[in-house]
Amino acid sequence: MWTKRRRRSNLRHSQASISNVYATKKGRWNPEHGDIEIPASWEFLPSGDAFLTRTVKATGPYWVSWQPRIQHRRHRCLLGLWAPRQVIAAAQERAEETAARRAAKRALGAQSRQRQEDRYRHELEDAIVRFLAFAPIHHELQQRIAEETATHAAVVGSGRVGRTRKLTVDERAALSVRAYIRHRFTSYHDDLDALSPERWDEEYLYREIKGAANDAVDRFLLNHRRS
Repeated sequence: MWTKRRRRSNLRHSQASISNVYATKKGRWNPEHGDIEIPASWEFLPSGDAFLTRTVKATGPYWVSWQPRIQHRRHRCLLGLWAPRQVIAAAQERAEETAARRAAKRALGAQSRQRQEDRYRHELEDAIVRFLAFAPIHHELQQRIAEETATHAAVVGSGRVGRTRKLTVDERAALSVRAYIRHRFTSYHDDLDALSPERWDEEYLYREIKGAANDAVDRFLLNHRRS
């Protein structure tokens, strides 16, 4: 919440001297200049269109419009830009002229990112197969586990171990597939569900259940690997 005393400056503000404008109940306000007036030849561009915003910022003077933080909102909220009307109009015209080209570029970018993700998923899947090292008789099971684990662990933005850059691909593969086996081929979930609600916060019980599940994962791997 702004605690500075509001004041109306008698100065004629230069456009370059103001960078942030706050939309308050009493009008537009700037921390250095107090109450201000938006130039008559300017208009508001709401946030949301990245191309328009970049174009306007690169063309001429602008003021960033914010909704100030208040007691129940700890961070200020970006509303958009104030800029000369002709600058915004020119940016909108340029956006219309380049819309098709930019859409095609985005499509190509999406295709490129998808190819990269496919390559990484296959790389992770191969690392999982190397870690599993099942006997030939379990080849189909090995492939299914590897494919399902890689697909799950490599989801972009998931925060899963398959996306971390702090580990090598082989380390990611080992941790991901062990988690998959723990969830799919052990009694881990059933044992957790069997806990009475009043004992869910007993950390040592969870550690015991997870430890037993990890031992079961070790046995599962040993039973399916080459002798």
